[in-house]
Amino acid sequence: MSVPTKASRRTRILCAVAVPAAIAISIGMAPAASAAGTSEIALVAILDEPRGWCVDMTGSKQSAKTSSPLQTHTCYDYEGSIAVDQGVTTSGVAKGSLRFPSFSVCVVGTGVSAGSNVTLTSCGASGLKAITMNKSGQIKPVASSSLCLTAGTNTTEGGGGSPVHLKRGLTWDTCNASAATRQQWKLKS
Repeated sequence: MSVPTKASRRTRILCAVAVPAAIAISIGMAPAASAAGTSEIALVAILDEPRGWCVDMTGSKQSAKTSSPLQTHTCYDYEGSIAVDQGVTTSGVAKGSLRFPSFSVCVVGTGVSAGSNVTLTSCGASGLKAITMNKSGQIKPVASSSLCLTAGTNTTEGGGGSPVHLKRGLTWDTCNASAATRQQWKLKS
């Protein structure tokens, strides 16, 4: 095992997870060895969902709606693989962009404000700004570093699964210690 450099100690997240190098480098964390492909953006805290909470598109897998805001949802990896509506990559897009490759859409990191929904747009759209992940696992739009990707406080039942999948809202909100369990994320493959 190699000794981490000063830079990698400064940029790693709290959990040791396998992260495709393209994602790790693009959003500012030290890469871990893994196969190329997609990763899930998962909340570090389990909260009230033992299967975990992942960033998710509204709708069901291949029928997900790119025009709807993102949400947090039961992570699908317990089913054996990362679902197309939860799998993200930074491959093939500008540094810091998060892309849902099955839909060719990216997370919007510009023009966001506290309380605004997390939305998607065509990855080729002009004005997309980089999104970064800091050493605490906070995901922030570069242009609005006081905001963090934040899972909602209310849990509702989703439309499937056994037990039934759960969902919460997802917004850009002011980063703060009282919301830390809903603002700390990890990438998992």
